[in-house]
Amino acid sequence: MNLIAFEPHFWELYQDFDQYYLSIAVDMSSVVSCWDVELTHEEVQQYEHRGRVSIQELAKEMVAATYRGDFSSLESRLVKPYERQAMQAAFKTWQQQQAE
Repeated sequence: MNLIAFEPHFWELYQDFDQYYLSIAVDMSSVVSCWDVELTHEEVQQYEHRGRVSIQELAKEMVAATYRGDFSSLESRLVKPYERQAMQAAFKTWQQQQAE
């Protein structure tokens, strides 16, 4: 698992072989909720064709849905605990590399 793209304090994109994962922070003014989700095949294709802009648009769509009170698209694709741990380990590795 590797951190391959990010927007500070908003989202992080991870890749593990052919699978991609998005960690997104949704600021609800008094609380920030963090969601770790698996990208769909279509979203991966969009990223491969359009790059970072496709992830920026996806993150904005997800935030807009949560502001409307619709968490279904996030809840339906939450990562498994071991995937979340791999994402966190990849972030720590990336962080350590930045400090060197």
